[in-house]
Amino acid sequence: MALSFEAARRVVQHVGHLLLLRADLAAEELALARRQVVGWLAMALVALALIVAALVAAGAWLTLLLWDRLGAATPGILALLIGLAAALLLRSLLSAAGTAASPLAQTRAALREDYEVLASAIGRSRDGADEATPR
Repeated sequence: MALSFEAARRVVQHVGHLLLLRADLAAEELALARRQVVGWLAMALVALALIVAALVAAGAWLTLLLWDRLGAATPGILALLIGLAAALLLRSLLSAAGTAASPLAQTRAALREDYEVLASAIGRSRDGADEATPR
């Protein structure tokens, strides 16, 4: 049984509406991701400023405290400790960024579901058309 031109036009129209809906979903998802990244960057900059201020104060305090015992080695030891803390923070940041959801993940999943539904519907309509065809 062949599809009429009107039915084919409606199918194409519905598929077009579905694609526009998915494009809107993708745009919204990207906007949310952008807001999330901007928030992360703002928090990271504030945290960085606070960490720098705290490290300067702690470094000055420890230098004054340990200068009599360790002398000129005090700034070197402090540099090693600060470097270790920075490496641990960077590793934590990279692991958090690695586990974050990829951009447009929801849109890809929705498009995959749409494809599977359309493919199964087309498969059923072909099977029905094959059975209706006289042999």
